[in-house]
Amino acid sequence: MTSLAVAMAGTAGVFPADVLAEGWRVETGVTTRAIASDNINFSPTAPSSDTLLELNPSVRVTRKSPRLTLDAAYTPRYLYYTQDTYDSRLSQDFNGSGRFEVIDDFMFIDARAISAQRNQSVFNAVPTDATLAANQLSRTRTYSFTPSFMGTMRLSDVATWRSNYNMVRSETSGLAANTLTSETFHGSLTSYPARLGWKVDVMSNRTESDRRASVNRKSIVGSLIYRPDATADFTVRYGYEDTNFASQRSGSTYGLGMGWNPSERTTFRADYDQRPYARTNNVNLTHRLPRTSFTASYSRNLTNRAEQLLSPTGTTDLVQSLSLIEPFASEPDPVLRQQMIEAYLRANGLSRYVVGLSPILSDRQYLQTRWQMSATRTGPRNTLSLSVFQTESDGGIGAIGPAVGDDFAASRVIRQRGWTATYSHRMGSVSSLSVSFTTSKSDGRTQTLSSDRDVLNTTWSTQFSPRTTGSIGLRMTRATVTAGDVDENAVIATLSTMFN
Repeated sequence: MTSLAVAMAGTAGVFPADVLAEGWRVETGVTTRAIASDNINFSPTAPSSDTLLELNPSVRVTRKSPRLTLDAAYTPRYLYYTQDTYDSRLSQDFNGSGRFEVIDDFMFIDARAISAQRNQSVFNAVPTDATLAANQLSRTRTYSFTPSFMGTMRLSDVATWRSNYNMVRSETSGLAANTLTSETFHGSLTSYPARLGWKVDVMSNRTESDRRASVNRKSIVGSLIYRPDATADFTVRYGYEDTNFASQRSGSTYGLGMGWNPSERTTFRADYDQRPYARTNNVNLTHRLPRTSFTASYSRNLTNRAEQLLSPTGTTDLVQSLSLIEPFASEPDPVLRQQMIEAYLRANGLSRYVVGLSPILSDRQYLQTRWQMSATRTGPRNTLSLSVFQTESDGGIGAIGPAVGDDFAASRVIRQRGWTATYSHRMGSVSSLSVSFTTSKSDGRTQTLSSDRDVLNTTWSTQFSPRTTGSIGLRMTRATVTAGDVDENAVIATLSTMFN
């Protein structure tokens, strides 16, 4: 962590001015935040009033070049509780991703690193974006490193091959402290695109943690692909998979898939596979109009904590939604497109991520069934976003040994569902008003264990100067947990300044 922070913080000094001008960009700033809450510990029985003061300097380094794409941000956050409900602390958050093309069109390296505070349990009352109740939060750090290779080889025809080796490490502190590691090799050989083609996939995965024996999965699958035209494809798959789950599950795997892209505005993909341990599915649909985008997805797959933290469930990413809408969709460069959207979000007082569900901080692999539908509409002064989601996580699939210190220890099956709506209105040229409402429910299917949570945020934001913005807002949280009802009201004020 220290080396990453020092490297990022010192980037502006390490690279000379002419290098920074060649695609490098360094942004620095500071945000101060004050939160006055009448139940800062989110307790149903002994609420405490307190004011949290935050000082959050930040540095962000971006790079766009033919060989290197980088976007890394680091924020050391100092948190001070004026009434000493909790000890003051330093929370070091970072989020970075990058790709380096080592050898032209042959070898690539992808990397990702995320550090943030997370809700210890999906059955807590703490809102998913809160940093208040330190005793109910856990620090998670997740790292992913993936070297990959691609190329062509001549068989009876020309085929392309790709292979990658993904190494993931996820560390969690707090109640369920442990380290999860995962190593996955994937290789594929695909025939040159034609009306009738073929593909062979080989996969090997090993996942282990501090608390349990390793879980191994290996498979080899062959596919036949039929493309009647440029807009559609149909796939038939058959292969063999071997695992060492709690009860050994090995045998044939087979499935079907189809893709349909009738226009640049609409995409559809569906895959069904029957595996020795369970049925898996993936369905994705996107459709856009000039000012409206719609996405729907359904999946049923094995997952783990690291995958959930890298690609969170129950999260609305407005950058992803707005990228389908004009004028952003017409920008071909993904970096410039994201910068345009981020400027739009700042101008409208919107956060990029709206989180509706907390991730399950477990060290075991589990089978998760998830569906989510989202819609976003923009207008000259208004932005409206709506997302509905549901997940069901089964901790008994892929598990070796008992669950310890996590939510699966209380219930093998956990269902989460909810929805979130966000509305923003521009008030003049420099001010905006945004309102968001999130409701969620988590319950254990095998025991009487549940929590309900409703969170309403109303925020007015304005721009004081080209580099300084401020906001003031009200948050109301109403929740019901096993110990009783939780009510929390908070006034939140922020002031942010960008130095360059």
